[in-house]
Amino acid sequence: QNPYQKFKLPKGRLAETVARYNAFVEKGVDEDFDKPKPRYKIEQGPFYAAWCTVCTHDTYAGLRVNGKNQVVDMAGKVIPGLYCGGESAGGATQHGMGRCFTAGYIIGAEVVKG
Repeated sequence: QNPYQKFKLPKGRLAETVARYNAFVEKGVDEDFDKPKPRYKIEQGPFYAAWCTVCTHDTYAGLRVNGKNQVVDMAGKVIPGLYCGGESAGGATQHGMGRCFTAGYIIGAEVVKG
C-alpha cells in the first residue's frame, strides 16, 4: 500500500483483472474495451501492480508541428520520420490528457500509413 493513495487497491484485484482478461482470450472478445481479438493469456507469474498518479501539464513552448504532428524545421519543412505530441509539442490548442491522447492517435495513424 502507498500512503499517498486516496483509494486503496483491494486485495485480490490484480488476480481478478488477470482472470477477467484471460476469459476474454478464451471468448475471443474484449468486453471491456472492444479491442481486437485478444490472443494471449497472462498465465505465468509472478505478477505485480504499481500505483501511479497522472499529472497533466500544458505549455506554449515546444517543437513546431504540423496537423499530422510531424516536426517541422525553422523553414517549415517536415523532418522525415520525426513526430511530436503532448506537452513537448508547441502551441496550446488543447490542454492536458486530451492533447496527449489526440496527438498519440494522430501520430499512430500516420506511422501505420507508412
